[in-house]
Order: sequence, then structure tokens, then C-alpha cells
Amino acid sequence: MRKIGWILPFLVFPLCMQGQTAREEIDENPALAGGKYYAYEAPDGQLTLAPAGYTPFYISMFARHGSRYLTKEKKYTQPLSLLLAADEAGVLTADGKRALKVVAALAQEAEARYGELTPKGARQHRELIDRMYRHYPEVFADGVHVDARSTYKTRAFLSMAAGCVELKGLNPKLHITTQASEADAYYIKYKNPLYEAQHLENSDSVYRVADSVYVHPARLMRQLFRDSSYVEAHIQPVKLMTDLFELHGISQSSDRQPDLSFLFTPQERYDLWQRNNFEWYYEKGASPLSDGCMYKLEKNLLKNFIETADTVIASRKNGVTLRYGHDTNLAPLAVLMGINDLQASTADWQRIADTYRTYRIIPMCGNVQLIFYRKKGVKEVLVKVLLNEREVKLPLPSEIAPYYAWKEVRRYWKKVVESIQLPAEMK
Repeated sequence: MRKIGWILPFLVFPLCMQGQTAREEIDENPALAGGKYYAYEAPDGQLTLAPAGYTPFYISMFARHGSRYLTKEKKYTQPLSLLLAADEAGVLTADGKRALKVVAALAQEAEARYGELTPKGARQHRELIDRMYRHYPEVFADGVHVDARSTYKTRAFLSMAAGCVELKGLNPKLHITTQASEADAYYIKYKNPLYEAQHLENSDSVYRVADSVYVHPARLMRQLFRDSSYVEAHIQPVKLMTDLFELHGISQSSDRQPDLSFLFTPQERYDLWQRNNFEWYYEKGASPLSDGCMYKLEKNLLKNFIETADTVIASRKNGVTLRYGHDTNLAPLAVLMGINDLQASTADWQRIADTYRTYRIIPMCGNVQLIFYRKKGVKEVLVKVLLNEREVKLPLPSEIAPYYAWKEVRRYWKKVVESIQLPAEMK
């Protein structure tokens, strides 16, 4: 309990931000409240032209799998069973019956497909590759080696397959190799339970406080049930509210499924998103409640970005490295890279969203891309970093940002990697 006591004083301060707040963004586009379940959408903005004479020659990417079903059967069956029982007891309101139909439809589609990629998820990765090919055609010359790797999870492998099949169709003369192996897990899906246990030791207490701050189910229970005594006897209101909100978020993973938006007020929608956003900040970000260091677990993945770039640059050839994995690696990677002030650390739970917003970091099909540029007769290699196809800033000086000298980025990232000491994994 060493960190809980000083959390609560911060909760009373209002959010004060420059520019558009997360609340404003979510009110404008409610789908963003899905957070990690937000179905990827290509950005509308224009990319900054490269400095004169520089052309792209190498792309290095880590991408989360595309939209999927919820990973566990109980995430569907538990809320469904509660609503079915309430319906049989005759205590559901009209909105409760409507919610039951939506949950039943979502459960039916997901049956025996838990955690699997949806058709929308595969399409997201085909379209991502299409845009990459269109934006950087110089990289994909005949004979260029595309090294694609994924975790052994089916949803990641099929995301890789969707992207690579699309790429082969765009240029059949590319040399594409694929691999989904435990041999790559040390960097592409690294875990360190000892490190997590050390820094997340207060998680139960932290999440109880988080629920008290963000989850207020009383109004929703009245909307769903006609009998308050039934709720008291049979329902865990906080759990049901968060379960229904999760089902609402995952409904985006399908093309024609109804959602549960009618159950949540704008304030509830924002608060429930904040609850999930806090969880990611605490477990994978720079939260002082977890010692501001959980993102350092992606040391091996960042090191792999450096090493693969070194190899391609030394070869003087073009190349493409595609890695397909999961949100649990993408989220800390973006922080470790120093992207967009994501390393900002705050104990004020109402200010986390100043810099950290899950829908900007880990939507379904979320991705980090490094685009490398060179100029004939010039030794200096430039790099541009994209987060979900949007240009980002790094904590380095550059007169041509969002382009940076690779030697400076490499030096910075090498220093970061070498400064991290992780406990030895238990065999």
C-alpha cells in the first residue's frame, strides 16, 4: 500500500489541457471510447515531404493485429447469462431487453472464434499495406526482401498473412519471407513476470480506487432493471457495467453488429474510457504508481529495430521489416521510443489523458513505422517515425522535423536500451 495514500488528493483537480481534450475528441467521435478496441481508421492529414533529394529505401514496422473478437468465452456468456436470468424473472426494462438482444447477437457471432481476427481486422491490414505501398513506392522495387514475422497467435499470423498477400499482389516480384515462431518471442512478445510483479504489486488496491473514481453504475442499473431488490441480490453493478462497456467497444470489430451506445451517457462513456486508459498507463506506461518504468519491458523490441536498420543500411539495398504482434507490446514500445511526450509521468488521474490516450496508441491494427531515407552522394540517413500513420515528434533536436538524423535517433535509442536492466527470467 505504499503508493495508494497519495493518490486521492490529486483526484479533485480539474482537467486543464491545451488544445482539444480527450473528452472533446470522444464527444466528437464516440467510437474512440473503445480505446484498445477502436477499429483503425486511416488518418486524413497530409504527410510532410522529405528534404530535397532524399528518397525512402527502408521501412521497419511493428503492428498490432487487426480487429478481433473478445479473447474469452466468459466475456460474452457472463453478461448474457445475467440478462437472460433477469428476463426470465421479468425484471428487465425495455432497454434491458434491447441490451439482451445486442449481447446475444455479439455472443452468437463470436462463438468458437474467441480471440480470432475478424474480416474487418484482415481488411485493416490489407489497407494498411496498400497505403504503405502507395506512399513509399520507391522502397518496393523488384526483388526487395520483405522480412515479415509475427507472434504465434492466430490473429497476429493472419494479420501478417493478409498484409503479405496484399503486398505480393501489388508487386509479385518482391521476395517475401514469413515466420511465426517462438524463436522471435524474446523481442516480438517479450514478457517478464518477475518485473511485473515487482512494479505492479499494489494493482488490486489501485484498481479498487480506479473503479471508485470512474465507474458509477447506479443510473445504468435503473435503466436495465425494474426491480432494485433483484439487482441487490443478483447483480454486481460495477462488473456488469464494465462488461457491457467492453462488449460495446468490441462491437466495432464487426461490420454490421449493433452496439450498446444507448446504455451510456456522455459522462459515463468518458469515465469508462478513462478507467481503461488508466489501466494501460499504469501497466504499460510511465505511471508513478508503477514506478514509471513498465514501458522499459520493450527493450528487446527497440533493440531489434536498431539492429535490423543497421543491417539494411550496411547492405546499401532497399528492405522492409514487418512485425505483427499485440497491444501489450505496441503500447510500451511507443513510450520507450520517446514518441509525443508519452513518457510524461503524472499521479493526477484526471490529467493522464493530457498525453496518454489509448485510441491514439493501440487501436486495432495500431502500428509504429520507421521510414528511412537516403540521398545520393550524402552519407547522412534520415528517419521519420509514424504512430498509426501520423507523424510524431521525438525528444531530439531537428531543424527538419518530423525527419531526424538516424545517427542521432540511433544514439538516443541505444542509450535507452543500454540503460535498462531487467531481472533474469525464471526458467
